Amino acid sequence: MASAAAHYLRFRFLPAVAECVCLRLACGVMAAIVVAAHPALAAPSAQTSPASGAAVRSLNKLSDVQTLEDHNKTLAAARLRALAAPTVENQRALGEEYAKAGVLDAALDHFDAALRLDPHDVPSLDGSARIWREWGYADLALPQAYRAVQQAPNSPVVHNTLGTLLLKLGDLDAAREQFEQARNLAPGSAYPVNNLCYVELRRENSVDAIPLCREAAAMDPLSHTVRNNLAVALALSGDLEGAVIAFESGTSPAIAAYNQGMVLVAAGQLDRARTAFGLAREADPAFAPALMRLKQLSAMRTEP
Repeated sequence: MASAAAHYLRFRFLPAVAECVCLRLACGVMAAIVVAAHPALAAPSAQTSPASGAAVRSLNKLSDVQTLEDHNKTLAAARLRALAAPTVENQRALGEEYAKAGVLDAALDHFDAALRLDPHDVPSLDGSARIWREWGYADLALPQAYRAVQQAPNSPVVHNTLGTLLLKLGDLDAAREQFEQARNLAPGSAYPVNNLCYVELRRENSVDAIPLCREAAAMDPLSHTVRNNLAVALALSGDLEGAVIAFESGTSPAIAAYNQGMVLVAAGQLDRARTAFGLAREADPAFAPALMRLKQLSAMRTEP
């Protein structure tokens, strides 16, 4: 039987951790979903592009383009290639570089340019879908994602992208089906397994989530996203100490301490939570959420 702490966490923990993760770890679907996958598209996990966490910007002036290129030589080279030879491949490559730089409107322009040259270009369809997803319009991304799956049914990347969109739209069964297909097509890859774990977290099903999260963590032990999902699953099961340890090994010291504090607050262990938030502040004095939580706790009575 689940502990009282686990019962409390069922209603309080998942939103709290989603908040803390999204504050510092860029994610696509909520707290920790691998939003895409090539060995470069992932994270919300993300192994990938559009870079999770990249600032979303637009280029309004020629000077903005020049400034960006001055700091990003790879993008500058891709732009020169596209200007010299605006082929499908060059337009798509430039779109990916803009996506990685967080300039999503420019990225979409170049994916669209590639698709005007070849309406069946799967990477551009997938890239366009990812852009709309990052903007929060999963419904507008679905046509491109379904077209990508139709054109490349053996691509784990496009199944994963479609799964993240369906997950955003709340269709957990359909999302799971897409992640399962991605898993079958990319055995040994952590991102579809992590996303399957996340589906079960959305269902508050820690029994099935924990083994999936552990499997993903074994495949990608350095992924902050995967370790955070494992910690959430353990917390939901009532294993608070296991969750604290998983958070500790899953991200930066400040984020780890903050996430630990959120677990402890949810479990009613306020003194330990204060200590954890204090450690987060020591690790990163600029991390405002930790200070906010400390102020909130200061207004609450100390445990007996």
